[in-house]
Amino acid sequence: MPDLSPRNPDWWRQAVIYQVYPRSFADADGDGFGDLKGITQRLGHLAALGVDALWLSPFYPSELADGGYDVADYRDVDPRLGTLDDFDAMAAEAHRLGLKVIVDVVPNHTSHQHVWFQEALRAGPGSAARDRYVFRDGRGPGGELPPTDWQSVFGGSAWQRVPDGQWYLHLFAPEQPDLNWANEEIRADFRTTLKFWSDRGVDG
Repeated sequence: MPDLSPRNPDWWRQAVIYQVYPRSFADADGDGFGDLKGITQRLGHLAALGVDALWLSPFYPSELADGGYDVADYRDVDPRLGTLDDFDAMAAEAHRLGLKVIVDVVPNHTSHQHVWFQEALRAGPGSAARDRYVFRDGRGPGGELPPTDWQSVFGGSAWQRVPDGQWYLHLFAPEQPDLNWANEEIRADFRTTLKFWSDRGVDG
C-alpha cells in the first residue's frame, strides 16, 4: 500500500492514478455534457476499484479548440461543467473516500481568449502585455515570413501573424499562444494559480 499521507511528498510515485476527462466522464444533469457533479456521483466506483488519486483533465473555461487545453481562465470552472462550489464538493467527497485530487494546470500556453492575450493584441509591439507571450518580428521584406521554420505539434507553422505584422508562437493550435516563461509576471501568476487550487484542497 502506498503511503498517501500528507507527510510523504512522494506519495504519487506509487499511487494508482485515474485520469478523468470531465466533459465526457459522467453527466449529472442530462444535458449531454459531462460535469463535476457527475464525477462526484461516481467517485465511490473509483475508490472501490482501488484508485488512490483522481487526475482531472482541464475543466476551466475554454472554447475547446483543443479539448479544454486552451485555457481562458486558470482559476474558474467552465460553466458547462459546474461551479467552484461544485469543485469544492467533489474534492471534499474525494478526500472523504481517501482519494487525492490532481489538476492539470496547462502552463505552456493560454487560450487566445485569455484576457492577457486580448490585451497583448491591443497593446502592440514592444509592450509589456506582449512580453507575456512570445511575439517576434517576421523575416523577409516587410516581415511576411515566420520568424523561424518551427513547426506546430499539430502541423504547419508554429507562428501566427497578427494584423500589425508581428507573429506569435503557438507550439500547438493557433488558439493556444505560448507564454513567455522568462517573464517573472508569468511565473508569479502561476504560483498564485497553484496556491488557489491548493487552498481548495487539491493535492497535486
